Amino acid sequence: MKTKIRVITGLHIGGSDDTMKIGGIDSSVVKREIYANEDGSINYDGTGKKVTEPYIPGSSLKGKIRSLLEHSFGLIREQKQILGEKAGKPIDSKFADKLNDEKLQKKAHLIITLFGESAGSGDTKNTKITRAIFRDCFLTKESRKLYLENKIALSEEKAENTINRVNATANPRFIERVPAGIEFDFEVILRKFAEDENLPLAKTLELGLKLLENDALGGGGSRGNGKIEFAKYQKEDRDITEEINVLMREIEESL
Repeated sequence: MKTKIRVITGLHIGGSDDTMKIGGIDSSVVKREIYANEDGSINYDGTGKKVTEPYIPGSSLKGKIRSLLEHSFGLIREQKQILGEKAGKPIDSKFADKLNDEKLQKKAHLIITLFGESAGSGDTKNTKITRAIFRDCFLTKESRKLYLENKIALSEEKAENTINRVNATANPRFIERVPAGIEFDFEVILRKFAEDENLPLAKTLELGLKLLENDALGGGGSRGNGKIEFAKYQKEDRDITEEINVLMREIEESL
């Protein structure tokens, strides 16, 4: 699947902060350096304008979508009951084998098949090849061109305060965000094998993308950051909750 990710509210996916400046950004976004032509295309021979631009790591997308699916399938709730304080890690085959409910066990193996599991943490008899491949998402050519023409910015500074409830003193910090309106190219690959014929992998992946639209990507989601949308799914009079419910029912019926 290829489409675009649109940033609806400021997006913060943290990068490395090598230096700390007084009065500067406390938490920057992940970035890369490229050379760009006037039309927004990338020049790989080192000529053109040098641009430091934000991007969305595929690992951030994969991790958040997997987490949302595990929660929506009821697997995290079950993990807490079975593992107690050891709960919290991505589910694996060892955990799936502990499930007494057959439907939950099928959901667990569906997640493991789609997203994989860490080496040595699960079933050593059966090889689990990850089916979903999430590419890093880079700026669209159009967004990069707008930046080169000084029509948009690629980052913004947002001040956040922690307020002491007793003496009302503020402890400000400054985070960097990708501004609303920026677009990234999105691509996810779904590997298909003969043994996957009866598994609803594509529907599960689609469900994960819609759950992400209904949630938030990156840090500070509960504070307004990270609302995104996939251009592929946008239409008038859209009811995303109903779309999610329909996919959930279809997945349930196919397991």
